[in-house]
Amino acid sequence: QNAVYLGAKVARLRNWIARNALCKHKGVIVAVQEARRAELDGFLGNCARTRTVLNGVPIPDLERVQNLRVQKRRELGLKDDNLLVLGLGRLVEQKRPDLFLTAARELHRQFPTTKFLWLGDGKFSPNWDKRVVREKLGGIVSRTDWNSEVLPFLSAADLLLHVAEYEGLPLAVIEAMSAKVPCAIRRNLTIEMPFFNDSNVIFVDDAAGLAAKLRDGERLAAIASNGRQLVEEKFSVKTMAIAYERLYLEAAAR
Repeated sequence: QNAVYLGAKVARLRNWIARNALCKHKGVIVAVQEARRAELDGFLGNCARTRTVLNGVPIPDLERVQNLRVQKRRELGLKDDNLLVLGLGRLVEQKRPDLFLTAARELHRQFPTTKFLWLGDGKFSPNWDKRVVREKLGGIVSRTDWNSEVLPFLSAADLLLHVAEYEGLPLAVIEAMSAKVPCAIRRNLTIEMPFFNDSNVIFVDDAAGLAAKLRDGERLAAIASNGRQLVEEKFSVKTMAIAYERLYLEAAAR
């Protein structure tokens, strides 16, 4: 994402400095997804020497996930009939916590035992707290500061709701998939991640539509399984390591 795209100050000067520095690099420049690599090629022009290596995440053992689920749900005070919808990331406008809260209000109206938790902190926190009070969502929606141990929270969740405006590589989604948690995302993420489709994610068009999709337990289970398979095939640490090893061997052979 270049400086113009991000709306940075003196963006064109920043782009010029970055382009010159990158063009002086003699080796290959690695992007973590194909869309970013294509953008980088366009940004660098004739001096582009780029490759794509997808980021990898650990693939947790599902028996461990189940044990963590029982423990964390107990810690969170969740009952057996409580569905937990998790949001994960910095609490900033880019992650669209406002949409998360809108969805929470609608989903709770249709599924009264559902609870919502956002894991992460940021500049949007005061707005979040005010809206929770204003819309009387206390006891339904909560948030907690960032925790480096994300897997227990993912294990406790029944759905990851990821409604970010844009992402580079949405690690929150990939980590949730690795734990076999179904993920609901906005369609704009498929621009960056064409691997996501109706077989492995739920697309969020609006809160009411999402509620209807959540009533199909069989489909949710299939989406969770397909998401896990996608991560095993394309986003595992092992797959990433093999790709980097190949790059190192190519560089050593020059």
